Parts: sequence; C-alpha cells; structure tokens
Amino acid sequence: MKKLFIAAILAVCCFSVKAQEDVGFTADRPGASTGPSVVGRGVIQLEQGIQYDGDGGVGTITFSNTLLRYGLFPNMELRLGGDGFLYKEDGSTQGFKPAFSGLSVGTKIKCFEGQGAIPAVSVLADFAVPYTSSKGFNTDHLAPSLYLLFENPINDWLSVGYNLGAEWDGTLPNATTFAAVCLGFSATESLGCFIESYNYFGALGNIYAMDFGFNWMIGRKVQFDLAANMDLRSPAQCWSISCGVAWQINK
Repeated sequence: MKKLFIAAILAVCCFSVKAQEDVGFTADRPGASTGPSVVGRGVIQLEQGIQYDGDGGVGTITFSNTLLRYGLFPNMELRLGGDGFLYKEDGSTQGFKPAFSGLSVGTKIKCFEGQGAIPAVSVLADFAVPYTSSKGFNTDHLAPSLYLLFENPINDWLSVGYNLGAEWDGTLPNATTFAAVCLGFSATESLGCFIESYNYFGALGNIYAMDFGFNWMIGRKVQFDLAANMDLRSPAQCWSISCGVAWQINK
C-alpha cells in the first residue's frame, strides 16, 4: 500500500503542469475541504486557528491548529502541521488536560489550472509521523492520507469545490474515505463566505457533517476567518466553532 501511495505522488509530479509564478493569496482554512491552489514559489505561509468542540458536553479546545506552507516550485508546496489541544476525559471531574496530536508532513501539487468546464485539479498527500504525539494519542506506523482536490468557478462571485480522499490512521489496515462539496461566495474583494457538506466513511462508522463560515482579507497578506460546524445526525451534541488567521510571512 505504501509503495502504491508513493508511486501515485511521483506520477503526479511527472505530469503536473507549470502554474503561474505570480499567484494570488490562497488559504486552506477555514473548513474541512481543501482548495486546489498552492502558494507561490518561495512563499512561506502560516495558518493558525483556535477551535472549540462541543463533544457531547465534554468539550475540547484545539488551541494550536497550525499549518505551515512553503512554495517549493510554482506548482508544488511543502506542508507541516500539528494540533495542540485541551481535553476532558469522559466522566472525569478534573479540568482540561493538554495534549499534542503529533506532526504531519506532506505536499500539495497543482496538476491542472482548469479551463472552462474542466476543473482545476491538485493532489494533496501527507503522513502523520509516529511517536510525535502525546502519550495515548500515538500511532505505531506512518498514517498516510491522499486527496484529489477539484474546483470550478461558476462566475466572478461563485465557485464550487469538491474533494475525494482516503485516510489511514496508522492502526487499522483499511482506509477511511473522505468526500466533500463546498460552495464559495465572494461578497466583496475582501469578504467571502462558504458552506460545505463533508462525509467520512470508515470501518468504525460514518460521519455526515456540514460547516459554514466567513473570511476577511486584511490587506494583501493576512486573512481572518470565523466558522461553525455540526454533525448532521446529532447537531446538538457534536458541533464546533473556530476562528483563525492565514499570514504570508515573507511576501
């Protein structure tokens, strides 16, 4: 499985087309889905968020939802991520405990810019690195994920994006399938909003969820965002709210 996973990444590298050198600002937050755009070559971008999950009344605070992106080539970026969070154990009367979910490393490769009805296409691949997380959250093996990212502009203020992917947790042999559809709206040049549906299909059960939110551009290099999420089967129990920022550090 790992050999096939690596071969797919190499094949995409060989056939990917060259993107424009001067690309506009792009952020992979907020939301569960991911757009196909990559940061420009040489760009260093930090995306940071804070999220509170209802968790059926238990509550989890993700205080370091971090992604660092670097544009290695005009059509390829490198990615480093990790989540620090505070959580409560079920039934515990104690306060929140700190933990770290571990590091992930990966890449996003722009394969096609899109033209007419043909969508822009990218591949996103990453690995959760074993033994980089807190005790009780470790994985014993590399946990790879592979996604296909698509986007079609409908007009100058509306676009539709969709993702298909597979995720391995480093423990179970079978992958969890991920699918998402996102509608993005541009209210003004600096204000946008989105609504999306996303689903996970796995051996331990399925998740059907949606989220929505807003993003504001502050100048050319900084974006703030606010979003909310809910599980469609139990929205009163499983929900979250988040806010964050994306910042192009060196451009």
